[in-house]
Amino acid sequence: MNVLKLLGVVIALVTTCPGVMAQTEPFPTKPIKLIVPFAVGGPTDILARILGETLGEKLGQPVIVDNKGGAGGSIGSEAVAYSAPDGYTIGLATISTHVVNPSCNRHLKYDPLTSFTPIALIGNMPNILVVNSRFKATDFQAFREATKQESADLNAGTAGPCSFGQVMLEHLNDTLGTSIRHVPYRGSGPAVSDLVGGSLDLMMDIYPLVGPHIKTGKLRALAVAWPQRLAVLPDVPTFEELGLPVMNTTSWYGIVAPAHLPEARLATLSQAIAASLQDPKLQRRFAEASIYPSADATPGVFSTFLKEQFNKESAFIQSRNMTGN
Repeated sequence: MNVLKLLGVVIALVTTCPGVMAQTEPFPTKPIKLIVPFAVGGPTDILARILGETLGEKLGQPVIVDNKGGAGGSIGSEAVAYSAPDGYTIGLATISTHVVNPSCNRHLKYDPLTSFTPIALIGNMPNILVVNSRFKATDFQAFREATKQESADLNAGTAGPCSFGQVMLEHLNDTLGTSIRHVPYRGSGPAVSDLVGGSLDLMMDIYPLVGPHIKTGKLRALAVAWPQRLAVLPDVPTFEELGLPVMNTTSWYGIVAPAHLPEARLATLSQAIAASLQDPKLQRRFAEASIYPSADATPGVFSTFLKEQFNKESAFIQSRNMTGN
């Protein structure tokens, strides 16, 4: 009888404790939803769809991309944070959703470090400081000299208030002692168009957006935010080379789940993502989109990275009184 009672207790615990069940049930047995906190068609969406296709193959279940854009990415990120921590809802995390936006907005309904389970750092895109081709400076040193004289008359476009572009502009003004004006747009696309058209003087954004215009000569690249010079821009120095290491920040992308994701499901997802990043087809498609895959997609590495990124920028953003959506 004691054995039967003990067995009954064990069965009751297993059937009433979701954490125990999540560790023992097969996973995944149905499609997984990947929430992208930005609109369809942008670089973040493109990355998610490339990853989702390969990840679905590795997991044996479809990965369905669900775009929930708005409010600087906070709507989609909030949706991830408040989903069930069962592994069937994951989300794309970026420097905007997990560093910039939380630092600008004190009233978000999620915490970038405690509301999520970091799964894997997926990849990075280089950021490029570009000027209109009619701008008189042809390299960064000449740009630096020009801004000493006329920075108050210069305009820099960004994707909007409290965007990563504004953070980089604030760093640029801070390090150079300039006062270049911030002109916020509703997205990077319109800003790039006005920069090409001559309404703006400069901006800093990812290579996939500005690269095509650099190739046609409509924009001029002055510096890159990347660990080393880019093969596509071999004559353009990094910010580190120029003595501005604080500017050498890339646009990074990772995968998160709601907090308290069971260890077994975390392991399954992280291993499948790591395998996806090694897939030649994904690597080829990433290269075509100027996405550089992460060399280490483990949860521990991404967790440490998130904390470092937040601590690096949060105090600076708040000191500049940046406010956003």
